[in-house]
Amino acid sequence: MKYRMKLSYRIVQLLLFGFGFVLTLIRWLNVFNSDFVVISPEITSHILNFLLSLLAYLTIGSLWLVSGVKYRFIAGLGVFMIAANFICETLFSFINTVDIVDAVYGTVGVVLAYIYFCCAERSNAVTIYHENPGAEIQGSRDRDPILQ
Repeated sequence: MKYRMKLSYRIVQLLLFGFGFVLTLIRWLNVFNSDFVVISPEITSHILNFLLSLLAYLTIGSLWLVSGVKYRFIAGLGVFMIAANFICETLFSFINTVDIVDAVYGTVGVVLAYIYFCCAERSNAVTIYHENPGAEIQGSRDRDPILQ
């Protein structure tokens, strides 16, 4: 049994990845030319944490979503990433400069990906695909009796 995501959600996912990579490119350009800023110098300096959180959660969560992992574990991963972000940005001053604003930007990245996952789960964007062509079943993975 395999899982597939609806095309519209794959397009949105691709747009989110593209958005993340464009912002990464902008951040790299800022390293070589400090006059190059996104909106303000503050946003440009904190955008890396937003990007890392967004892309990591989007990648891992998407793989879990189409692998059949229950949605509550994907949501739990988001909570874990937010907590880990705040811990790293506040308590690990020996490896990182303490900066609560970075943690907030990371939280915004996780929340953006979480909204995507909520929409995907609520609209049953993941379909259960059987090997014979006429047996595609629409529905949430959590309601499938085979997977519980």
